[in-house]
Formats: sequence, C-alpha cells, structure tokens
Amino acid sequence: MNLWVPDPAPRRDAEHERAVAGFLEGWGPRPTELSADLPVSFADQCEALIEARPAAMSSIMGLFPPDVVDRMKARGIRWFATATTVAEALQAEAAGADAIIAQGSEAGGHRGAFDADRANAQMCGLMALVPAVRDAVSVPVIATGGIADARGVVAALALGASAVQIGTAFLRGPEAAIVPAWADAIGRAQPEDTTTTTAFSGRLGRSLRTDYIAATEGADAIAPLPYPLQRSATGPMRALGATENDLARIQAWAGQSARLARNAPAGEIVRSIWAEARAALAQ
Repeated sequence: MNLWVPDPAPRRDAEHERAVAGFLEGWGPRPTELSADLPVSFADQCEALIEARPAAMSSIMGLFPPDVVDRMKARGIRWFATATTVAEALQAEAAGADAIIAQGSEAGGHRGAFDADRANAQMCGLMALVPAVRDAVSVPVIATGGIADARGVVAALALGASAVQIGTAFLRGPEAAIVPAWADAIGRAQPEDTTTTTAFSGRLGRSLRTDYIAATEGADAIAPLPYPLQRSATGPMRALGATENDLARIQAWAGQSARLARNAPAGEIVRSIWAEARAALAQ
C-alpha cells in the first residue's frame, strides 16, 4: 500500500490564484474554493496502514518519519521507498528502507522526487538509474518507468533490478476503469506523445500531450499554482473531462511505453509478461 509524503504547506497568493482560476474557466467550471489540506492527515494515513498491516508500505515524494519506520518494522511491514536519483536512494536506505523503487523518467504519473523544485532538473532514464542505484545501495532495487512488456522486464533484471513495477501497462484493462478517450489515446501513443507537466497538480508528472497542456505552455500562459493548490484548482475541469469523455480536460497520465498497454484483465497481463520474460531469460 502506497502513501505520498506531503510537501510543506504552499505559500498562498490570492492574485495568482485568481489568475489561474480565470484561465481554467476556459476549460471547465471556474474553481472557487481552493484547498491545500489532505482529506485525511498524513499521520492518520500512516496510522491506518500500520494497523492494516500490509506486507509492504511504499512511499513516494519523500521518506516516512523515523517513528513510523520503527512501528512498521516492529509489525514486520517492509518499506519500499521510491527514489528518482542515487542521492534519494541512499537517503532512503539510511532511513531504513527495505527496498528501493528506482523510478525512471519514462514513468507515467507523478515524479517521486523528494524535492519538487528539482524534479525536472534531476530526471534520469531507467537505463542509467537502475545500475547506478544498484551499485550504490545494498538493499534490493525495484525498477519502474517505461516497463510494459517482457522485454522491459528482462532489460531491468539485466541492469541489476530484483523486480519490476508496472503502471501504465494496466490502464487499458477493465480493473482500471479509466474513461474510453484516455484508454484509446494510450493505445495510440508513441513515446514522444507524452510530456512532463505541472499543469494538473503543481507537481511534475508525465502525461499524454493534450490541448490543455499545450495551452499551459504558451508564451502568455499563467504558471501553475504550487502543489496541491493546482490539483484543487483543476479538479472541476478534470471531473468534467471524465464525465464528458473529453481527453483535453482529463489528467491523462501515461508512461513512455504507453502504446504497449493491452486491453486485458490485469491477471492475464501479469501472467503473459512474466511467462514471456522467463522464456527469454532461459535462452
């Protein structure tokens, strides 16, 4: 079970928030009340997971506090810490992580960078990141980012990973239940059809390139609000996009191997990828 480590509270700027609201009004209902508050506090989230006692708790965008780590380990819960750089991986190992999830820049969705301001400048592709992290830490490494078929699994294992984590490859399956426009676009997407953006949440993430993203990149575009205020601001637009099956308004996360995603049940995808990977490794 995964938790996001929250960023420090964002600085509020009423004028900037009004400007962003005005821009977003052209894409959906005008956002009214913006919030930076979590529906459930991070401390309570950690408490709930420790009580649930999953086999593993994973973190992204930072590290669990020492007291949480101590309680996890006392209950036999493993900690899988997401890292986007070697420096982050070393911090996670020193803090007690049992495994490092090395997230390459190919990954869809939010970047797991500890420092949001450095997420773009420190993007590393999985081919370079996995062996560097493997050489730096003594705990197992789990590779993620751009892995969507057996070839990616074999490559990651050859680079030194002990396992892989797959995301976008499952999005077209029935369990994901994403809107058809998003699922269809994923199936057509080439690697260059994705881009990184802060325009949905204020945190850097990889998405399909859409008309909304193009509009936020214009010369006269208004800079997004800090996370999570931008996420709150784009909520009405994203909800409308999902209701109307409109890709331009959807937070259409996708990794760079999106085109390999199949419309099949998750279990079938896992069995197929692993069977093909085992066959390739046996050659």
